[in-house]
Amino acid sequence: MAWNPSFMRAFQLLLVVRLFSGTFSNISDCDETFNYWEPMHYLLYGSGFQTWEYSPVYAIRSYAYLLLHAIPGVVIATKHKYVVFHLVRILLAIISAALETFFYRSVLIKFGSDVACWTLLLLVGSCGMYIAAAAYLPSSFAMYCTMVALGAWFQRKRKIAVSAVIISTLVGWPFSGVIGLPIFLEYFYKRPISLIKWSSICFIIVSVPLVVIDSLFYGKFVFAPLNIVLYNIFSGQGPELYGTEPWTFYFKNMFLNMNIAFLLALLSVIIITVRVIFKVLWNLSLQGVKSDRWFPAVISLLIWLLVFFPQPHKEERFLFPVYPLFCLAGAVAFQLFKDIMVQLSLTIRIIPVIKYFIRPMYKWLPYLLCFVHFCISVSRGSALYSNYRAPLDVYYTLRYPHITSAIKGLEEVNICVGKEWYRFPSSFYLPGNQWHLRFLRSEFRGQLPKQYSESTRVIPTDMNNKNQEETSRYFDISKCHFLVDLDNREITPREPRYILDNSTWTVVHRFSFLDLQRSHSFFRSFYFPYISDVCNAYTDYMLLANKNLIRVRL
Repeated sequence: MAWNPSFMRAFQLLLVVRLFSGTFSNISDCDETFNYWEPMHYLLYGSGFQTWEYSPVYAIRSYAYLLLHAIPGVVIATKHKYVVFHLVRILLAIISAALETFFYRSVLIKFGSDVACWTLLLLVGSCGMYIAAAAYLPSSFAMYCTMVALGAWFQRKRKIAVSAVIISTLVGWPFSGVIGLPIFLEYFYKRPISLIKWSSICFIIVSVPLVVIDSLFYGKFVFAPLNIVLYNIFSGQGPELYGTEPWTFYFKNMFLNMNIAFLLALLSVIIITVRVIFKVLWNLSLQGVKSDRWFPAVISLLIWLLVFFPQPHKEERFLFPVYPLFCLAGAVAFQLFKDIMVQLSLTIRIIPVIKYFIRPMYKWLPYLLCFVHFCISVSRGSALYSNYRAPLDVYYTLRYPHITSAIKGLEEVNICVGKEWYRFPSSFYLPGNQWHLRFLRSEFRGQLPKQYSESTRVIPTDMNNKNQEETSRYFDISKCHFLVDLDNREITPREPRYILDNSTWTVVHRFSFLDLQRSHSFFRSFYFPYISDVCNAYTDYMLLANKNLIRVRL
């Protein structure tokens, strides 16, 4: 008999893991910092960085989405801004845990106790879910909506499912709507008039306040979801400006973050899709699709893979919306294996030894693999924390007494970054309004964000949508009170080793950070006590102080 905890028990189990996510997970994408945390910091505290996406000229990001997260920030507002930062992340983690529980219970109703049990275990043990649950990104918001939409669909609550898809598409990420295609097609096939009426009502209810809010912030009529689609598909610029990746990128990434669940999900998608295709061809009609009970569990994931895997511009966050579906598809793979083993045990009755060997195999192997999946995920999460935590630790030290005493009396404190600009955790980690992040020249030749002006309606100068370098962003290094830098021992014309300039800089704090070039690729991806420390190399992530401007007592 499969283990199927109640809603509250499952929620408590997921909540424990997700609270760790909200508290300890890193910010793995600078897009999260500069496109969401920084504009929200501006809304709450009046300062923050603005990217070209928030320029009224382009207006492809929604302030309505920001306000959903800023409202809790207002409620829990405190002078310690980093507390607001982590409490918002914890709130996102709690929301994710609740919706994952709803998704699990829906799987229980639709697919039975075994698949539901294994889905829950894979969700709990997934490093990918650990990363995505507390991320302040539209793709994570789309993941929340995916669980609501598919969960409601499994329970035949079609109106709730359609509503979740529309909210995900308009408020979150427009491209997440492809996940809802099977829901809309099934609803249209059975009740087309009802679908048209309900989806129209939902579209109006969601889009009207969205347009009103964004138009007020931008000072002109704006429908942000449409602008995102027009830019990415029809502008001629597209996301390829920000880099392209080989076809293997998602396979490597998904093995790191979803490991066994990813492999099992691919297996089940392939098996079920082939079965459905053969049934359709054999019956010469779509009626054959209905004969495979597992098809609804993988169809949305299949569509997502077909749409996003071929795209040249690939990012880890693009797969966030379907992380729960990988867990479900992986659980279905266990069920397919069990069905085969049961059939074998009934077929080969003449060999009792083999028969009695098969039963324990299909009964306990899924639980064993779920445990292995959990251990690998813990190893991966531990590697991310131990190898890349240093930036958060460095910026946290800015509130230490010896630093606050050193800057006492200064109206403006400049903390500068060069090549480490993209690891800035957000202005929530700057202690007060007197602190300002400044950019120095580095080998990065793209466009850096710019401080907001007095209004979101003001068109910022020196801003483009082609990722071209804007030299107006750079600051005079002689005016930097502090500098954050990674000592990777490499020297380029734009990236000197600041630590060697003893006449100007002194080390205030240093933390260990993984040296990618001198570390083993496997042991830098997964953490093993003692072994990782031997096989990996580390360098210093440092906070430097300018001797000529301030004196910090160490």
